[in-house]
Amino acid sequence: MTEPEQKRLRSFIAIPLPEPLRQELTALSQQLSSRVPELKPANVENLHLTLNFLGDQTAQLLAKIGQSMLSIGRSKRIFNVTLKGLGFFPHRRRPRVLWIGLEPQRELIQLSRQLAKELELLGVQFDVRVSRPHLTIGRFKQQPKQLKLLSPFLSHGWGTLKVDRIILFSSELTPRGAIHTPLTTAHFTG
Repeated sequence: MTEPEQKRLRSFIAIPLPEPLRQELTALSQQLSSRVPELKPANVENLHLTLNFLGDQTAQLLAKIGQSMLSIGRSKRIFNVTLKGLGFFPHRRRPRVLWIGLEPQRELIQLSRQLAKELELLGVQFDVRVSRPHLTIGRFKQQPKQLKLLSPFLSHGWGTLKVDRIILFSSELTPRGAIHTPLTTAHFTG
């Protein structure tokens, strides 16, 4: 079977969130959606920090990506980021996504770039735009009428995330939402 004929899996590389933090952020997004009903909270099972979205890839290529991730994990040290502030994509005047910021961003951007270099060596085509590291906690179904009701939360902090591993996920889109399946986990041991 040639590569184009092989089944392709929608995939991405992400940092998982510990269960207590996922529950706290789920409660937060529900609280925010009670203030702004146009906000649809993210599904608790799917909360994660995406580093690189890979699109549709073959299982053979995903195995190679997993090996590259394991190599990176052996050289990376564990680090912490602080969850702080709310933001909007594409911008506040026409928000589609509500996110929490992460500080400091330097370590996350370095990790994402390191992964991107490895992916390029493997010939992976993906979106290379560097965006602000963030954690999506909800999406706006339509233009919110009272966005100013989120103002008290714009600079609030939500604790610290220990970044000790990255995971390669496949993602199957279903009518009830995406189902994310871990394929490779690379623990940081550097």
